[in-house]
Amino acid sequence: MIDVLVKGGLVMIPLLFCSVLTVAVALERLWYLYSTRADSDDLMDEVKLALEQGKVLEAVQIAKRSRGQVAALVATGIAYSDRPRDELKERLEEVGRDELYKMERRLVMLDSIATIAPLLGLLGTVTGIMRSFNVLGSLAGLDSPQVLASGIAEALITTAAGLVVAVPTVVLYNWIGSIIDRRVADMNRRSGELLEVLSTLRGE
Repeated sequence: MIDVLVKGGLVMIPLLFCSVLTVAVALERLWYLYSTRADSDDLMDEVKLALEQGKVLEAVQIAKRSRGQVAALVATGIAYSDRPRDELKERLEEVGRDELYKMERRLVMLDSIATIAPLLGLLGTVTGIMRSFNVLGSLAGLDSPQVLASGIAEALITTAAGLVVAVPTVVLYNWIGSIIDRRVADMNRRSGELLEVLSTLRGE
């Protein structure tokens, strides 16, 4: 590995940093999403039952004991259940935006790395080819083929390294994005469901 880094030249340093950052961000985001996962079906059933029995405080406690984005929406919805429907809906949308921001934090880093890594690889390719042409221009490559080969190796290694970093980063970014999309869809569905339940209980 060290030999590859050395042969790849200076461009390998930021590529190595990008790879470490990708792993760190992906693990942190996956851990956050794992730690906030919850069964929204069970949560909504328990909350509906408590509300139908007039146990508003118990419904709030059920939501606060649960984890996840839907639980935050439900707790807020019940807390503001005495407000007009439009105000309640606006408050739920605000909480939804906050939860979405929490889920998407640092994902911009993965997006940036997926774009930057191939460009860094291309930069290494250009510098490696330039080295090779400099060797040919000085005719040193005729006497020392290994000097010429080092420039070509730098060009090929950095190109490969850029792709090796970029491809898994894109996969991780899309995978995490798909998880967030499913969470957002669930939040939207449960938000509408909660609004209907609260409206029914208020006789609207």
